Amino acid sequence: MTQAPAPNEPLLPEQEEKLRELTTQSWNLELVISGAALFAVLQLPDLLDEAFDYFRYNLMTQTAGMQGLFPSMAYSMMKAICYVLFVAFLTNFVMRGFWVGLVGLLAVYPTGIHYDRIPFSTKYAQDRMAAKLGTLNAYILRLDRRCNIVFAVAFLFVFILIIIAFSYLLTLLVYSFLRPLIPAQYWQGVKLIAYILLAGYMLIGIVLSLPRVRAHPSGANLYYQFSSLSKLLYFGLYKPFGFILNTFYSHLPYQKIIRTIALMMGILFVVIVFEFTADFSRLDRRSQGLNRRHLHSTRLDSLYINPSAYDNQRGEGQYIDLASIQEDVISNPYIRLYIAYPKALDTLLTRLAPEPVWSDTLPRATKRRLVAEWSNQQINRLIRIGINDSLYLKPDLLFAQRDQPQQRGWQTVLLPTNLKRGKNMLRISIQTDSSVREEEIVAIPFWYIPEK
Repeated sequence: MTQAPAPNEPLLPEQEEKLRELTTQSWNLELVISGAALFAVLQLPDLLDEAFDYFRYNLMTQTAGMQGLFPSMAYSMMKAICYVLFVAFLTNFVMRGFWVGLVGLLAVYPTGIHYDRIPFSTKYAQDRMAAKLGTLNAYILRLDRRCNIVFAVAFLFVFILIIIAFSYLLTLLVYSFLRPLIPAQYWQGVKLIAYILLAGYMLIGIVLSLPRVRAHPSGANLYYQFSSLSKLLYFGLYKPFGFILNTFYSHLPYQKIIRTIALMMGILFVVIVFEFTADFSRLDRRSQGLNRRHLHSTRLDSLYINPSAYDNQRGEGQYIDLASIQEDVISNPYIRLYIAYPKALDTLLTRLAPEPVWSDTLPRATKRRLVAEWSNQQINRLIRIGINDSLYLKPDLLFAQRDQPQQRGWQTVLLPTNLKRGKNMLRISIQTDSSVREEEIVAIPFWYIPEK
């Protein structure tokens, strides 16, 4: 077994021979890896959908502003890169398969193409084809190089996806777990300090990148130290990322590097924008941006049928957006109601119902019971349920947790006495303040057709 050389030492003759042997036999590994990667990448979008839905309903504390927009943007970026990865590995798989076919053809006909023997062609056409296409051996070598380049570029996107995923998880950790631990009066100061540090980091990077600064020995040293600090942003992937990227940088002309980067960033930007629009339409089914209709509007709950609001229409494994009843057409004189309790709603309820200070001398079991009873009283006080034009006085909401997917909320069975034959309206609102009007959460239309 040969010992691995040091980073700056030249390869020994036997090591160079081993490397040549590996490179000539890499095509079979490329096919295996590309096939496995294609299968894995196809699973990622569905896994991302499930993970994001879970985060949106159970961990996301804010749905407005950048705190609500950033997760959707990062989620769409990761899905877009998955699709780019799929195209890259599929391209390599098809090109390498074609290359294998040509190698097999060369094994059958070792002399390659004889252009002077091509039938149904003039001497002029044969000469032009020979000049334009060249020999089969040369084409196989060129195709092999392109396959290797596509495969390396595909792994560049793999590293980018991993870096974005870790950055996304780190940001979610800050907003979902560390943010609640920081008092509100200090949060603005923490954000201001973070913005100042980010602006300072970017300003230092711009100054140290100036040619006049890098030309000075001290500036060159500072630039290198700053670049070394930036390695932390790669989450341990700096070396594999750097080897691929620097190999391209050192062999391609400067103008071609710029054009290639611009083209790749442009394609990625278009894919991200398209994916964000598609994901926004999936998350907000009322969005009309992609497919508008002149006399079609989904803005009013009372004039819109939301399949998520009915148990018999909601897809398997789909989250309830706001609230749900058993059917859109009810024949029994009762309504089985479920109200979703996303983490974002908890931000409002924490402000409307601050928890009282419990005595430290209370036994743990007693304190748990008192907290549960107090929580139930508060939610029944804050949530208002109206059927048609009447307020349902005693909804008696109980805490519940659905399975597949797991979703927390409140559930009750209503026995209204004012149901009318035909269309009825169920309205759910929250009393944000006793001095102001209730804020409507959702309105669910349904039809009551009693059994004969």
